[in-house]
Amino acid sequence: MQTGTILAGFITSMVIGLLAIPSIVTVARRKGLYGTVREKDAGPGKVPSLGGLAIFAGTIISLSLYADLKAMPELPYFIAGALILFFIGLKDDIMVTAPLWKLLGQILVALVIAMPGGLRIHDPGSFFELDFSGEAFEVLVTVLVIVGVINSFNLIDGIDGLASGIGMLSTLLFGLVFSREELPVWALMAAILCGSLAGFTWYNAFGRRNKILMGDTGSLLLGFILSLLAVRFLNLEHTGLWKWQIRDPLAFALAVLIVPLFDTLRVILVRLFRGQSPLHPDRKHIHYRLIDVGFTHLQASGILIGVNLVMVILAMVLQGMGEIPLILILLALSGLLSLIPGYYLKKISRKTRT
Repeated sequence: MQTGTILAGFITSMVIGLLAIPSIVTVARRKGLYGTVREKDAGPGKVPSLGGLAIFAGTIISLSLYADLKAMPELPYFIAGALILFFIGLKDDIMVTAPLWKLLGQILVALVIAMPGGLRIHDPGSFFELDFSGEAFEVLVTVLVIVGVINSFNLIDGIDGLASGIGMLSTLLFGLVFSREELPVWALMAAILCGSLAGFTWYNAFGRRNKILMGDTGSLLLGFILSLLAVRFLNLEHTGLWKWQIRDPLAFALAVLIVPLFDTLRVILVRLFRGQSPLHPDRKHIHYRLIDVGFTHLQASGILIGVNLVMVILAMVLQGMGEIPLILILLALSGLLSLIPGYYLKKISRKTRT
């Protein structure tokens, strides 16, 4: 597969999104398909939340046109999983789906990928030099990774440009690695998703007349494909990015997805500490706190995308120090940075009272 095919996949998916979204917005407005406004949502008033339709169409159509089934025998299972999540997300964007049912659907999709699909993390215990092995353990870890990444992107999709921006950064990084490792069909998948997100972001972040939100239809698909890219990446041996060797692949993958993964972990722990359900929606996410401090959607998204990039650079600079030390550094630094908005919110609150 030539570089031109990868570029064609990117352009095709982007063009599909750019052409599809105005029609989606028109239909959504005429039929009143705005979804249900939730208390936690920080977005503007009545904006259609069916942007995931364009992301799904751009991604699946482009994969069907350009992907080589012989080079990616798992593709039918990927498409089956994407279709399941598509219908779950579409129902949630229009009528709202109970969080438990969404979670069960994600687990089902992850099992389809890890078992009949055959894509699973090989010997996951080796990352921490643990003597755990066996197919059942590989399936369990793979399911946890897929469900975790899907949920993390579903939860950070709260402000304009954030989920799609992190998604484009992640697909670019994974795509570069796959290109270096001569896995063009995986690089193609990353490029196609990146193109779909680019087309969506134009309207989501900068659109006025045809502004649209991603919705669960888009965020579930985004998290799903990125989880597949992450699982495939973790099975590479002696890989690298440009001229740098990646000796701690698990820490690198965490750095690529650090903003959604850490924020999800932090919010779940906060909810459990307060005696709430981990699935309970609220405005404790870091992007909402940045909005409360006074940043605009695009400013908050830019800050978090920048932090994500810095974490990747840090992970590359510190490669070779070991998975556990590097992961702990990434998590500790993320924890410290996440405290900054709360500090400013407290200062604002004290000034208001005085």
